Amino acid sequence: MEELSGQKWSTLDFIKFITPSVLSIISISLYMVVDAVFISRYAGSNALASVNIIMPLFSLCFGIGLMVAAGASAIIGIELGENKKHLANKHFTTAFIFLLIVMGLIILIAQSIGMEGISLLLGATDMLLPGCINYLDIFIFGIAAVVLQIFFEFFIRLDGKPIWAFYTTIAGGLTNISLDYYLIVELNMGVHGAGIASALGICIAGLVGILYFIFKSDNLKFVTPSLDFKFLIDTMINGSSEMVSELSTGVKTFVFNIIIIKYAGEDGVAAMAILMHLFFLLSSFYIGLSMGVSPVISFNYGSKNFEKIREVLYYSILITVVVSVITFIIGIFWGDIAILIFAKGQDSVIKIAESGMQIFAFIFLMNGINILASAFFTSVNNGKISAMISFLKSFVFTLSFVMILPGMFGLRGVWLSVPVAELATVLVSFFFVFKYWYVYVSPDALPINTKQVLQ
Repeated sequence: MEELSGQKWSTLDFIKFITPSVLSIISISLYMVVDAVFISRYAGSNALASVNIIMPLFSLCFGIGLMVAAGASAIIGIELGENKKHLANKHFTTAFIFLLIVMGLIILIAQSIGMEGISLLLGATDMLLPGCINYLDIFIFGIAAVVLQIFFEFFIRLDGKPIWAFYTTIAGGLTNISLDYYLIVELNMGVHGAGIASALGICIAGLVGILYFIFKSDNLKFVTPSLDFKFLIDTMINGSSEMVSELSTGVKTFVFNIIIIKYAGEDGVAAMAILMHLFFLLSSFYIGLSMGVSPVISFNYGSKNFEKIREVLYYSILITVVVSVITFIIGIFWGDIAILIFAKGQDSVIKIAESGMQIFAFIFLMNGINILASAFFTSVNNGKISAMISFLKSFVFTLSFVMILPGMFGLRGVWLSVPVAELATVLVSFFFVFKYWYVYVSPDALPINTKQVLQ
């Protein structure tokens, strides 16, 4: 764990440390993008729209995995920083078994409702329903398994081997992309083939994670678990912001799909799917950065090394600002080229997506700060503030604006609602960061009497 709290980093040291985490998330987003390109180009825009209808369910399950992984890793990281290794291992195993049970329940509940019932609940139209059923029929197993994939990626980083998190992603991604080509292009299996490819890719990534903790882990091991309800409750509270964020993504996708069908039909849903994939790709750097620095912050908060926390935050904010400007420029000036990769020959979809990208691009100037702020509060075991930031952005600001602005500006109002919500959230993030700066970042800079008041 020395690299989590060792000597002072240079900018190059920091970049080297976060690179595996950043590449891991970029790889995930990239193979999701490639997946969408195969579906759109070889199965058609309606197939892509069908996949987008299913995404709220994926977001829900991904959010469950993220909640447990982020919440538990922060608590366990602090325990490792306090040199409570045995307790950390018991909690690590407890969290893993809990997610295994959750995975089984997801599959059981989905099978009892049925794929058609789920698709209709998510808003599938008559035209999109067959594609939704064909995709979900197999992909439901991948949706369940994703809770384990994200769990292993968090804890491999906490174990001090972020490069292995990258390996798990690469294994899953290459499986997905290879099978996409074979099943969709060669065998002409359409959206059903895409579901098989995605499910197997996720399962392979999860398998690599299991093998890592059996054979390669240095600090975290599977041990006899304890039924620690307090730990599980604290985990879910602490990781609730990540759950809220992902759940809100599903809710937003659901609401956006319904509103866009009203204004632009199925082509509008396909255009939204393209923009959401590009949004995740261009935002993946910030997610990877946050996931990379979170264990460092948790470990050093546990060991009271506030100088290291300030150092990590300085580099994180600096690089976030630089990348924000770069991704904004890419979205504004080259977004149309990216859209063409998805929808070549589908003129109506391209037109809708291009008009949306000119507004969506402004998100990239702001969302990195919000992602970093939320991840920071989770890292120091203040899930309430982290959840509040995510809740306000996703459920209060975004849903409020998407209900109001389309009535004023039509389809343009749908696109506009997202950057306006991000801007409002930036103000909230700044408020909480400044309020708690001397609690979590610089308590060692306060006079003793002021520390006592804060405590």
